[in-house]
Amino acid sequence: MKSRIIIIVSVILLAGTLSAFQKKESVRFYKGNMHTHSYWSDGNTYPEEVARWYSDHGYHFLAITDHNLIQKGIRYRVSGKDSVRLKELTDLSKEFDKKDEFLLVQSEEITDAAEKRPVHLNGFNLSQVVKPTGGATVSECLNSNVVAIRQALEVDGNPEWISVNHPNFGWGLTSKDLAECGARFFEVFNGHPSVHNYGDSVHPGTETMWDQANKWRVDHNEKLLLGTATDDAHQYDKYETGKANPGRGWVMVRASELTPAALYQAMMNADFYASTGVELEDFKVHKMTMTIRIKPIKGVHYTTEFIGWMHGQDHAEVLATVSGTKAVYTGTGKELFVRARIISDKDKANPFVWGDKEMAWVEPFTPGEK
Repeated sequence: MKSRIIIIVSVILLAGTLSAFQKKESVRFYKGNMHTHSYWSDGNTYPEEVARWYSDHGYHFLAITDHNLIQKGIRYRVSGKDSVRLKELTDLSKEFDKKDEFLLVQSEEITDAAEKRPVHLNGFNLSQVVKPTGGATVSECLNSNVVAIRQALEVDGNPEWISVNHPNFGWGLTSKDLAECGARFFEVFNGHPSVHNYGDSVHPGTETMWDQANKWRVDHNEKLLLGTATDDAHQYDKYETGKANPGRGWVMVRASELTPAALYQAMMNADFYASTGVELEDFKVHKMTMTIRIKPIKGVHYTTEFIGWMHGQDHAEVLATVSGTKAVYTGTGKELFVRARIISDKDKANPFVWGDKEMAWVEPFTPGEK
């Protein structure tokens, strides 16, 4: 009888172990680009060629974010005497979507301006066009567009999947604008040559803006702002620094399946990282600790910087620097938030600017927060 009980208990434990293993194995990283353009607006090729480029280069999902429209309805590409009707997203999806391998997400870049400065946002998984709202100030314009995208998504019962684009394009936004806008995501890296990712002698770079925005959000009990990397590609014919080419920045989203709902939920949970080339085997945040394991490339060296904002300080700082393919940071309880930046010594192919190395960014967390 005793041996029989032991066998039953063992079977139950084994079943639980297998269930946990299967659950762990059911999630994976999906590579995606969330900002690009086609002939539907100011891209220089057909939408099917855009989709083909990304599907052929190992991406799993793509948002074609043309300006102030979605790929729906009748639109022509006119060149000289020739006129070609552009394919709608439904046509593209039939051609390119493949279960758990590739997904097109219908999206739009809402392109607006206020105070003679650009205000651009992306809305994802939209079924209708969102018209720019305008606004008397940049802040008002940004916030009202976030509300407009949110309302459009609610029509279909979709969550508010919204990103603020290239804040330093035309020096349009401030860190305060990012902090107060209500969107969950923004582009910490954008591959377009005109977006000033790194700032200048007068304006902060997007990473500094990210930290400043999150200091405000912590102080006001708002959810932390999360950073993406995107292409903002417009040019598919000539590849060189100074052109708005594909392949410069992307997100790696750890989701249970390749669907808009699963991708959105994973991103809202900060279960993703942004990259320009560095690939992670895994990352984990548990209570006070962030652990990162980098997928190594032979001959490439990696440095991980844990960047955070400490209580009582007036700026973010590098709290720890770790060399190698594994990096761990354990909080002290005095951090408002901590994020990670991984820098390799491998040159980025076709870089945003000459001298760029392949990098990755792991999303911020507050040590000890449930």
